[in-house]
Amino acid sequence: MGSEEVEKEKNSGKQLCKTVAQLLFSHLGLCVIVILYCVLGGFLFEMLEKENEVTACKESRKEYLDMENETLFSLLDVVLSNPLGSEAADAQLVGVFETFRNNSFSIGYDGSWCEGYGEPDGPMHEWNFAGGLFFSMTVITTIGYGHIAPKTIWGRILCMSYAMMGIPIMLIMLANIGDVLADIFRYVYAKIICCGCLKRKKKSQKKMLKSGTENNVAQNQTKRKLSNSMSREPTDMGTYNETETKQRYKGANPLTIKALGTSDLKERGRLVRMSSSKEPLIVDDDSDDDEEELEWEEISKVAVPLTISLGIIGLYIVFGAVLFKYWEGWDMLQSSYFCFITLSTIGFGDVTPGRDFSDPTANARLIIGTIYSIFGMAILSMCFTLMQEEMTAKFMWIGKKMGVVEDEEDDDADNDKLTESSNPYDRNASEC
Repeated sequence: MGSEEVEKEKNSGKQLCKTVAQLLFSHLGLCVIVILYCVLGGFLFEMLEKENEVTACKESRKEYLDMENETLFSLLDVVLSNPLGSEAADAQLVGVFETFRNNSFSIGYDGSWCEGYGEPDGPMHEWNFAGGLFFSMTVITTIGYGHIAPKTIWGRILCMSYAMMGIPIMLIMLANIGDVLADIFRYVYAKIICCGCLKRKKKSQKKMLKSGTENNVAQNQTKRKLSNSMSREPTDMGTYNETETKQRYKGANPLTIKALGTSDLKERGRLVRMSSSKEPLIVDDDSDDDEEELEWEEISKVAVPLTISLGIIGLYIVFGAVLFKYWEGWDMLQSSYFCFITLSTIGFGDVTPGRDFSDPTANARLIIGTIYSIFGMAILSMCFTLMQEEMTAKFMWIGKKMGVVEDEEDDDADNDKLTESSNPYDRNASEC
């Protein structure tokens, strides 16, 4: 009993692992993996870069204050060495202020209260969970805005490792989800939008299917009659008579005559055994399954026009533009520009959401922006799949019209002719 229980536990463990693997590599499992991977990245980058953000703020402030004091001393030197209002004094003052401006830009200190990070009235961390989540999405989708970047050694090492593992996962997810969404949209398009053209095809195909089914029924009835007639003499299987076979297949090749005579004898024996077993011949009517197969085959061949695919992309961009226009206060053109640059993974980084750190809803905008980007890329992948199929079909049609691409039906006919001509025995048998 002990060994049986151990064996049952092993089998149950294998079954559980198999179920978990099937779930993980399903379409839903890939989406969950990508989302969890982004969440993990958000926590890790927050942990590594958050404290360094405060340290960097203090260092930049110290550098700014030193530069500010140096500028004050330079101004005093200009005032004391030259009379005010002279051309020399004005030129020196302009030079001092330009140096101060350039150094301020290079230091990058924005006047933040470095000790107030995390306080109610203090500045908001860029490297919080929402910022880390948004940055993780830009890494694995290869957008790479560049509005924030890791500064610590461990943060940069993590960024490289995170991208090496995350980019393939993201590409696999987009490819799978794009194919699934393309099949779903093609089905909806064929059923709702293009229902008229599909119904005409289905009627003609159903007639062909019905006639084929009737022929199968007639053939089965003929076999039943033949088996009933032979069942009256179940033992009379006959023997191979060469003279009778030669007379029946007169003019054929001798090897073919012998092979046909033997095959006739075997077929008669098979029919006698079927009739003697008294098992009824069952006629399988697979018309429903054939109709479903035919319907899905026709739907899979439906080509979605390029205008519809481009329209879906445009609608998703307009939806995001309205959303970010309301949140960020951008105009419609700037919002549409951001959505297109994001979904196409160009990612200039000149326009990014959630940069107003005084707004308490900035974190929510970053999280929703992450979700919008991931699902938008899946929709874009679906549209690219549909557009690729449509463009391939168009180019194939143009190639056939120009004679550059050969028709598959002609190739099949040529292959059939070549097969018939290469087998003389089968040709002689068919003639007999």
